Amino acid sequence: MEDVVRQFQEPLSLILRWGHILAAIVAVGGLLFSRFGLLPALEDLDDATRDRVHEGIRRSWLKWVIGAITLLLVTGLANYLLTIARVSAEAWGGNGRAWMRFHGYHAFMGVKILFAFALFYLASALVGRGEGTQWARDDRKKWLTIAVGLGLAVVILSGYLRQMHTG
Repeated sequence: MEDVVRQFQEPLSLILRWGHILAAIVAVGGLLFSRFGLLPALEDLDDATRDRVHEGIRRSWLKWVIGAITLLLVTGLANYLLTIARVSAEAWGGNGRAWMRFHGYHAFMGVKILFAFALFYLASALVGRGEGTQWARDDRKKWLTIAVGLGLAVVILSGYLRQMHTG
């Protein structure tokens, strides 16, 4: 049974990693475009036209935001669990769990997850329509800038975590 698991683990890990990276590209790329491409282009429009454009984009972009967040959550959890299993099974550094503690893997992953959850909330607030998150849409420039910063922090932490166990 262990041979069957190992046979499918590499292709599965690759598919999960690609799914995670592609979802991150969509999410962070959309934020970057919105902040540095769309918002400046809309500044010259009157309020009514700007509101119509934002509403049209919100309706179209919402499904992409929800899809990216869902894919990031599913693939992120799967990748994390597979990494823990691999480190333990291969006994990295003589003892996989000790290797993770020594390198602070879980601490860095925890920070990445917290930043990602904050980013998911902001991205959802920016494309939402509820009154409870209207504050984000009332100051799009500020909250998009913060979301872009969180997105870049998550990408940098992801790269560091990947480098940590691949060398």
